[in-house]
Amino acid sequence: MKTNLHKNWWVLTVNGVLAILFGGLALFATEAMLLSISMYFGLLVLVGGVILLLGAFDQKQKKKNYSLLFTEGLISIILGILIMIFPGQTLKLFLIFIGVWALLLGIFKIYIAIAMRKIIEFWYLIIGGGLLLLGIGFLLLLDPAYVAGFVLQVVGAIFVILGIMLIYFSFVIKNSKTT
Repeated sequence: MKTNLHKNWWVLTVNGVLAILFGGLALFATEAMLLSISMYFGLLVLVGGVILLLGAFDQKQKKKNYSLLFTEGLISIILGILIMIFPGQTLKLFLIFIGVWALLLGIFKIYIAIAMRKIIEFWYLIIGGGLLLLGIGFLLLLDPAYVAGFVLQVVGAIFVILGIMLIYFSFVIKNSKTT
């Protein structure tokens, strides 16, 4: 008797091929992939703004307060359009914000670890995490595009390996004997 997994082994193969394709794009078309992600985010913000505007008009017809929904929707639409028109600059600005956030969080973690070293047993691990965040923050502020590209290439390599494993296991399942 064949199990459901045995009957649908090909789904793993398709997922493996898709993972390899995504990983290949991330490895070899890093800049295009980063811009695509940025544009996709802009599209999500734009669609969210349209939905908010529709909700605001619905609230207006029901004679309810709609000004906050309308304002948020309008801002989201403008922001979504700007992100889609300037994906590279938007991505760089976003990465700079993440860099500043990582710096501040790293400083905060180090401060907390030092302040609570008598209470927390492994306080030095928190300091290590804070130092790591400081390093990431500095790197992002020095060259956000390079760091983002490096991270995307690591993710791409992981996806290629995952894809190969999925394809391998799909054929193992296909060729396995079931009782």
